[in-house]
Amino acid sequence: MITKRDISSIFAPFFATYVAMEMGTVDVGKIICSLGEGFLSAGATVLFRKGNPLLDTFNILMRLYLEAGLLERHWTELQHRAPLMVKGRFTEAAGDKFSSFSVSHLMPAFVVLLVGNALSSVVFIAELTVKCFCKRKIKKIRALGE
Repeated sequence: MITKRDISSIFAPFFATYVAMEMGTVDVGKIICSLGEGFLSAGATVLFRKGNPLLDTFNILMRLYLEAGLLERHWTELQHRAPLMVKGRFTEAAGDKFSSFSVSHLMPAFVVLLVGNALSSVVFIAELTVKCFCKRKIKKIRALGE
């Protein structure tokens, strides 16, 4: 995604930003265009058997770890260390700047989709109604003809 610019990803943009910084990209904003809103989140799960004595201790440690901000500090250190590990291999980003793409940009497409579905439903119901009336009319004509 970063070097050839021919694919997209649904993952959070912070990982792609980290990889771009690790590759030595100077202006990451010109290479990576992300959605304005996050629509995919991820988490980690640790499973313990029922009655495991480590469960309460692990919960306490994880709560303290998150409340102290150690996850954010670790992520900040990774972001700071990534450009330093490049060792002078900085590359300029080619191409135009991207603008943030949000769900409001997709609203016209969804409106067209909903209107199309509504119109097709109306036409389907109209076809069923006409078919029902035609069957009744044919039955009346046959009844009068006998």
